[in-house]
Amino acid sequence: MGQQQTKPEEFVPGAHIYRLIPNTPINCYHHGIYIGDNMVIHFLGPVKKVIDPDHSECQKCGHRPDTNRGVVKTCLDCFLVGQRLFIAQYVWRSLIFRRKRRLIRPKQPHEVVTKANELLKTGFGTYSLVGNNCENFASFCKCGFSISGQVVGGSY
Repeated sequence: MGQQQTKPEEFVPGAHIYRLIPNTPINCYHHGIYIGDNMVIHFLGPVKKVIDPDHSECQKCGHRPDTNRGVVKTCLDCFLVGQRLFIAQYVWRSLIFRRKRRLIRPKQPHEVVTKANELLKTGFGTYSLVGNNCENFASFCKCGFSISGQVVGGSY
């Protein structure tokens, strides 16, 4: 997976997008799937800090960062939280992970959006920073293989 800074008008539904998570000791990123109409489906872990109790829901999408967790659908603004947008660049390649050879092959855009919408309804399991995180969710939607380059140490 490569990276490219981009603008919303430069990508299509089914794109694996991500942005920097601010105030982390190392560069960590939050990942999601762009589904069109300025909406993103992504996987959120538990709330780590108390959010301002006066923080109201987003006027565009209704998201409340202090309560909406798990697989969520939000507007692009709620996903980005003021950060720059990047798009993951997938290439067909063979990868050996956990002693198994895998072919990373991106799905067609409509298949990616369909999978993200299915997981919005059914969930993606319990969030775990090292085993089941937002990048695992986005890569699973995009290529059918759950992996986090941030966790395994690099890009894929």
